[in-house]
Amino acid sequence: MKLLKLLNLLSKKKSEDELVSIIMPARNADKYISQAIDSVIKQSYQHWELNIVNDASSDKTKEIIDEYAQKDSRIKVFNNQTQQGIPKTRNIALSNSKGNVIGHLDADDILKPKAIEKTIAQFDEKTALVYSGYIFLDKYGKQTGKFMAQKFDLKKIKELGWQHFGMYKKSAAISVGGFNEKLITCSDGDLFMKIAQKYECKRVRKYLYYYRIHDTNIGYKRPFCSVCDKQKVCEYYKIQS
Repeated sequence: MKLLKLLNLLSKKKSEDELVSIIMPARNADKYISQAIDSVIKQSYQHWELNIVNDASSDKTKEIIDEYAQKDSRIKVFNNQTQQGIPKTRNIALSNSKGNVIGHLDADDILKPKAIEKTIAQFDEKTALVYSGYIFLDKYGKQTGKFMAQKFDLKKIKELGWQHFGMYKKSAAISVGGFNEKLITCSDGDLFMKIAQKYECKRVRKYLYYYRIHDTNIGYKRPFCSVCDKQKVCEYYKIQS
């Protein structure tokens, strides 16, 4: 019993020492990005860095993120001179990450206060990906529903219901080629599937992420685009949609 307690303490200490890199692509996100950044700053787990890549925004996004970076050295800002798109922008954030574990946060979404703490605790030597459930928000911040992530199953890959929040080992992401820059949407789900196909993954049965639906995100403006990309992902794994 004493040995078990000691091992648990050592495991907890190791997870507390792990640097987590949160990556955030940002394109004309001045309306919501402050809420996203604040949700990282308020995390119960404080050993993090936030890598924000400004994808040639034409609004006040750059001014907002620069102000945050001046106040907190853990926030790093990278700027694309021309628009590169979400997958490539995420790859830029990934390549500049110093942490061994990477977490996702879109510029219009929000992390729950214990999101990193609850997720990082699930990692071990074999686990390369940990994901959770999420809550839907409308453009006003009102909760409109929730979705509990299902246990990963390649046969049900077209549902992609678990893709919005996940943390994964950087080495695993690199080994599968990072984000697919040919995809318009679903590049995060595609990466998660490639990792899960090759490595072990775990599910946290908690709602740790707020996913916002509004009239300026890709999924809202181009609903069929998401469907098309899901079909491409399904074809990649030779699964009929």
